[in-house]
Amino acid sequence: MSNNNNYPNGDFGSNDLPDYNSYTGGNSDGSNPYEQAGYGAEQNSYGAEQAGYGAEQGGYGDGNYGAGAPNAYGAPAFPNAAANNGAMFGNDRPGAWKRLLALIIDSLLVQVVIGSIVMFAIAGQDLMDWFQATVNAESPDAVDVPYPTTKVMISSVIMLVVWLTYRVLMESKKGATLGKMAIGARVVTADGQNIDPVESLKRNSWYIIGVVLGMIPNVGAFLQLVVYIAVGVTIGQNSEKQSFTDKFANAYVVDKSAYYGVN
Repeated sequence: MSNNNNYPNGDFGSNDLPDYNSYTGGNSDGSNPYEQAGYGAEQNSYGAEQAGYGAEQGGYGDGNYGAGAPNAYGAPAFPNAAANNGAMFGNDRPGAWKRLLALIIDSLLVQVVIGSIVMFAIAGQDLMDWFQATVNAESPDAVDVPYPTTKVMISSVIMLVVWLTYRVLMESKKGATLGKMAIGARVVTADGQNIDPVESLKRNSWYIIGVVLGMIPNVGAFLQLVVYIAVGVTIGQNSEKQSFTDKFANAYVVDKSAYYGVN
């Protein structure tokens, strides 16, 4: 019968006093109870990996100040949207129709009001003379006052510059034009910041395409409409609600509530 006593065998009065080996190797299975339960034991010691202050899961080093975790102090306000922009910006983003409403608001404020002033200042009288001659003529061929094509084109180019300047400044400084503010949207980069002027110009470059195509005689208006439709279609078909120029500028149009983290 094996002896499993963890302590030295025999009577201390009749045998020699136990030596150190009696305590370290006295078990028949060679185990030492003091080594298993001692203060330096791997599982229960103060420096244990799982229970220590520096433990990976429970220590102060996890989610500490300045860590890269999203909720840690000093962490970036927004994670990398390339990997997590759905959670960052939310999935309910302004679609094509809502963005069209923002465009209409901006157009009324800028294109109609300012554009009318510019057009009248440059080509107003010539346009009025041409219109009056058209009304009085017996046929289109009988109109003896030419249409002021050059002055109208100059006015269009000036208004394009005004329009792009307005959009670039508002998007890069405020994050949104007045129209987008009205619908509760803003334009951001992949990391949630305001886009810079160059990127804003890139995403608004489709206006340049539209104006240039619109100057082509006879078919210009049709081609300009095609550009507008292409923008709307690409917004509707893209999972991130990006137009083709949004993708070109790596920009996102998002709900303002998602940007500020408000539900």
